[in-house]
Amino acid sequence: MSCDDLEQVELSAANDARGQRAVADLLHSWARRAVPGDSVSRGRLFVAASEHAAFAGDARRALRLAREALATGDHVAPDTRCYVVSALLVCGHLREAVALADEVLDDPGADVDVYLQLGEEFSWHRQPEEASRIYTQGMFRCAGDEEATELLLGAWRRGRTPRTIDLRDRVPVLPSPAAPRD
Repeated sequence: MSCDDLEQVELSAANDARGQRAVADLLHSWARRAVPGDSVSRGRLFVAASEHAAFAGDARRALRLAREALATGDHVAPDTRCYVVSALLVCGHLREAVALADEVLDDPGADVDVYLQLGEEFSWHRQPEEASRIYTQGMFRCAGDEEATELLLGAWRRGRTPRTIDLRDRVPVLPSPAAPRD
């Protein structure tokens, strides 16, 4: 199993739930039986299977597969736990997702990619306050790295929920002038 093999399988997936489930099944079966010489880790295969299960609408399976990826001990960039956070959000387990994200971010090895992925996950799942908190924390952590700070600032700007301002509520309506009296 190589990265090219994995990419080919993922790209060949049908865009419907049935096709996504089939790819998740295939990747899961490959992850369960590792072959010496594979260049793709079991953890990466479990993560890919989890993502396809989520696309198929099977949130519980996505979470189970993401946890299996974590249990392998394999590192899946930027951090395997980020994929568990994603699956928790798919399942609607916000508190657990926030707690695990905080654990990941408290890790001294957390880099800009971790902040970007977690911020994007929370933003995608309509949690803009949590995404903003993560991006801000990342900007403080990466303060000496101008490129990382710019990446985080750009992601934060893209993820903000646009607000519509109704100017009619802010501009006082003045009474129309009275008609002149004769």
